[in-house]
Amino acid sequence: MNKALIVNSAKSVWKNKIIYMMMIPGLVWAVLFCYIPIYGVIIAFKNFTPSLGILKSPWAGLVHFEDLFRKDFPRIIRNTLLLSGGTFLLGFPIPIMFAIFITGIRNRVYRRVAQTLSYVPYFVSWVVVSAICFIFFAPSTGLINILLRNLGVIKNSIGFLDNGPMFVLMLVIVNVWKSTGFSAIIYFAAIAGVDQELYEAAIIDGAKKFQRTWYITLPCIMPTITVLLVLSIASIMNAGFEQQMVMANDLVWPWADVIDTYAYRFGLARGRFSYGASVGLFKSVVSLTLLTATNAFVKRQTGYSLYR
Repeated sequence: MNKALIVNSAKSVWKNKIIYMMMIPGLVWAVLFCYIPIYGVIIAFKNFTPSLGILKSPWAGLVHFEDLFRKDFPRIIRNTLLLSGGTFLLGFPIPIMFAIFITGIRNRVYRRVAQTLSYVPYFVSWVVVSAICFIFFAPSTGLINILLRNLGVIKNSIGFLDNGPMFVLMLVIVNVWKSTGFSAIIYFAAIAGVDQELYEAAIIDGAKKFQRTWYITLPCIMPTITVLLVLSIASIMNAGFEQQMVMANDLVWPWADVIDTYAYRFGLARGRFSYGASVGLFKSVVSLTLLTATNAFVKRQTGYSLYR
């Protein structure tokens, strides 16, 4: 390696030493909890017994994967894609529109209050959210059903808590409500970085507010939208865990059981560690495939990429 390059790199590291020091906790966390545990993935191909340990447990090949695809695979994938897909279809564009709307408020106090209030649901525990859902979505006494009956929209109450498809719809709505404000933070930052002279020039040319948004704001934040789109599609297999465990019941469980809850129930609750690991490995492989394919497609269509 070129000696001058090494010297320049060392000077750059020393100049930005504070930033690199701030990175250390995150790197340590990633190594301890993301990279080192990868070693344990091999139990997905073994009949793991805690008393024997990982190395001494007998190999099982692809038996656990065959068991997964043969038994519950269609139902688990259906539930996961319905919940995560619905959350993606609503939850991806709404933060963009919300950020554009909030940044368009001229009164600085109102704008900051609206931003702050939008962050609150993200930090509310799912236990508290489940109690709120029972108040709003209960079959007979829920505020949603009472409102719809009074408006004449429905005659009989909608069973959000005892009907599988309606429970999935309720979870999608709650997920979007809970994550919109926090997801919009990145878009707030991206919009704040747009050159204001572009807006001033557009106003002089007679561009209306919608035209300024369509031809200036969206193109300028497109790299941010692209990165988050790729990450969102790659996370399509993450359909949640806490909300199902807290809010689901026996009546809706056939629709609420997603890949994460399934891996927990079989891998930990029933002690089938190898089977649970195979479920988790399958999910990771699908997520990595989606990440690579989506990034390649978006790069070919727009020229933007998550990585070079």
